[in-house]
Amino acid sequence: MCLRKLVDPNVKDTNPLRSFQERNVRVFFGGLAISSIGTWAQLTAVILLVRELGGGGLELGIVTACQFLPTLLIGLYAGAVADRSDRHRLIMALQAAMGVQALVLAIVTFSGAATIPLVYGLTIVFGLLNAFDGPSRRTFSTELVTADRLANVLSLATSVITGARMFGPAMAAILVAVAGPGWVFLLNGVTYLAFLFAMRRMDESRFHPLARAPQSRTPVRDGLREVWSVPELRITVILFAVIATFAYNHLVGFPLLVTERLMEDESLFGWLLSAMSIGNVFGSLMIARLTIVRSRWMYGSAILLSLSLAGVALSTQSVATFLLVIPLGLAATSLNNASTILVQQKTDDGMRSRIMALMSVLFLGSTPIGGPITGAVGDAFGAMWANLYGALIAGAATAIALLLTWLGRTRRSAIPQSNAS
Repeated sequence: MCLRKLVDPNVKDTNPLRSFQERNVRVFFGGLAISSIGTWAQLTAVILLVRELGGGGLELGIVTACQFLPTLLIGLYAGAVADRSDRHRLIMALQAAMGVQALVLAIVTFSGAATIPLVYGLTIVFGLLNAFDGPSRRTFSTELVTADRLANVLSLATSVITGARMFGPAMAAILVAVAGPGWVFLLNGVTYLAFLFAMRRMDESRFHPLARAPQSRTPVRDGLREVWSVPELRITVILFAVIATFAYNHLVGFPLLVTERLMEDESLFGWLLSAMSIGNVFGSLMIARLTIVRSRWMYGSAILLSLSLAGVALSTQSVATFLLVIPLGLAATSLNNASTILVQQKTDDGMRSRIMALMSVLFLGSTPIGGPITGAVGDAFGAMWANLYGALIAGAATAIALLLTWLGRTRRSAIPQSNAS
């Protein structure tokens, strides 16, 4: 059943932390926070390990692709598997496997056997497991609360992961400098035990399980058909896909901006990401206050993202850039959350994980496409255009989506009048 039909529009509970009233939510997010900090630390340490092994820009690009390509290639299929599975047990199995991957990476590093190709292989294993874990975990969080808290719990999940991004990379940088990357991988393996312990401590009698999807020979096609059959969902997904592909490439555009336009040391890049994470947290909490998410939140976030990214691209002062990346982070996260929740509100239970996987594919899987394009634009036209072109595309796509939405509503409102005449 579509969640939108189950939510009372008169409910006005705007406490952004209201889902934490459920013990299962507190336990689940506690384990998720610890595990996510470890995951972000490992992702950072892998980059530093590749550099330590003599890797350059090409090798860094390949190891990044190894993390995200599995989501692009099998993300929708992974969502279909989650729709037919007991998500609680599936997540536990995936988390255990990811813990083993981290421990193997630690052993390889400690033993001195690490090579760049071996790091590629182990990173692909992580990417494959994460492709299944992402949609399963995010959909499972909606089973911990009643329907009126869907937007809240999904936004809080994003807040937890975003908050982990503020601490994980910093912790990795310190540990790698003091003891080496192997200790980061070992620590990450231990954090998965914390998440598994949290999953075991949950009260299954208080779950709100979603209906499982029936067996189908074309589960991925069924999910895409579900989205494409509703004009509002179709516009939402296409708009998010365009913006995620061309305007979310900060890992490529910001380093160029720091060294070529701001004329600062590369270390400023990390501080910009930390400042942006502050905006990410506020963006998550802003959407978390809502009971029902309307399309105006998506469009408002897209407009703010376009303007703030353009401001960052045009900035030549470090202080101004710091101030601009905060609303950019807010807009990026609120757009991600609003788009995902808009689609979830109109999706049947049996399609939930597939739709969540689709949004993950658009958000993470577009990186191997948009990243190289952004880098090529930067090489050809400079750091300003590496960031500005994404802002212009995002602004144009938002304007077109707004026009199509307005035309659709005008057409629907005209139908009753024509029938009456």
